[in-house]
Amino acid sequence: MDAATRLRPLMDAVHDTATEVRAKSPDYFADRPLRLDRDLLARYGGPAGADGTLARLLGDAYGLTVEPVDGPEALTAVDRLLAERATGGSGASGASGASATAPPEPELAAVLRSVATAQQERDRLDRAAAERIAARPPERTGVMGGVLHYAAAGPRREGAPPVVLLNALGMGPALWYPLMGQLAQEHRVVTWAPRGTAPGSRPLRVRDHAADLEAVLVAEGATACHLVGWCTGPKVAMAFHRRRPDAVRSMVWLHGSFRRTDDAGGREPDTSYERNLEELCRAVAARPAMADTLRRIFDGGGGADPGTSTGTDAAPGTEADPRRFAEEVLARPARALDEELRRPFATGPVLAAYARQLLDYWADDALAHAPQVRVPVLCVGAAYDRIASPERLAQAVDRFPDARYRQLTGATHHSMYDRPREIAGLLTGFLRAVEPTGTPRTPAQL
Repeated sequence: MDAATRLRPLMDAVHDTATEVRAKSPDYFADRPLRLDRDLLARYGGPAGADGTLARLLGDAYGLTVEPVDGPEALTAVDRLLAERATGGSGASGASGASATAPPEPELAAVLRSVATAQQERDRLDRAAAERIAARPPERTGVMGGVLHYAAAGPRREGAPPVVLLNALGMGPALWYPLMGQLAQEHRVVTWAPRGTAPGSRPLRVRDHAADLEAVLVAEGATACHLVGWCTGPKVAMAFHRRRPDAVRSMVWLHGSFRRTDDAGGREPDTSYERNLEELCRAVAARPAMADTLRRIFDGGGGADPGTSTGTDAAPGTEADPRRFAEEVLARPARALDEELRRPFATGPVLAAYARQLLDYWADDALAHAPQVRVPVLCVGAAYDRIASPERLAQAVDRFPDARYRQLTGATHHSMYDRPREIAGLLTGFLRAVEPTGTPRTPAQL
């Protein structure tokens, strides 16, 4: 095994972690090191890993400081994310100190620069693919009350069900473009902005959104599909399954929410965001004319999502504590999403329509139908999802006959944007394991 191949898992871990963190906090590494356990460095670099040479050259390749440390106790959440990526979650790399003899320093530096350059080119191609999808004119289909525009990518193949990305209420398709670029290499992929939050639009119920999904499938000439529901999307998927169970081959709940407002006993876990958002929605529903004023009260006048701690400014005191600050940064959305995430709260009328639909969603007990879902289900949670409770999603797994749960280390509610290659790999592996006929398979087979 040559040096580039042996070092690639470690370098991918450094690259992916640094890229994700910089998207959330561009200056994070300006005065903070990226810490790597000496044992991990030695496994990959042999003597060069043990004596600090590999750490220094990695820092040069990625424009940051890599600090060797003794033991996992010295690692922050950012460092632990890197370590998990480098070891595949096993705690041990594929290389060993006995076999991982690094080349001389000049050659090692050249190898690292070459791999880093290849990673940059891969990123450029990924961005270009997402930009092409964003620039493509949308597809159109007639729906009750008008025309639905939807984004599509990937070739239509006879007998191959499309992957339908069921978006969150109030959100546009922009968060999905990076993931669509990845999935479109093997699948036809479609998504759209759920209707009903434009000012003056008629109220839509969960069943209406399920009807929109059916209209898209008709437009695509598809008789079956794989459903990926994000945030509020799973409730649309369940409503569609009730009316067309034969058309669903598999389901994925990507940071999905089955939240209900009739939880009188308070047994279901909520995030603070969900509690604050319900308070806002009820206030707006009671006094729609006050929607803009209420929106400004909740967001402090700055236009951010109400009651969240997902902004891009650090909470007071966290920067002085490396461990707290690392967790706070990982929990943020990427800065490029600032405007997109404000869409449901853009104006008073938009918020009023959004609140009306959310209250309807929360009243729907979608999990009552779970025992009838006989296709494979994958539930994907995120350790730092502060929008939709990952604990609630994990609890939902047992309601389905054939489901499993996967939690992403260090991830947020927006993992499909932050980590499109990782999410695409997870989804593609799951879809490949699903029988073409949708015959249920056990979690062990998936």
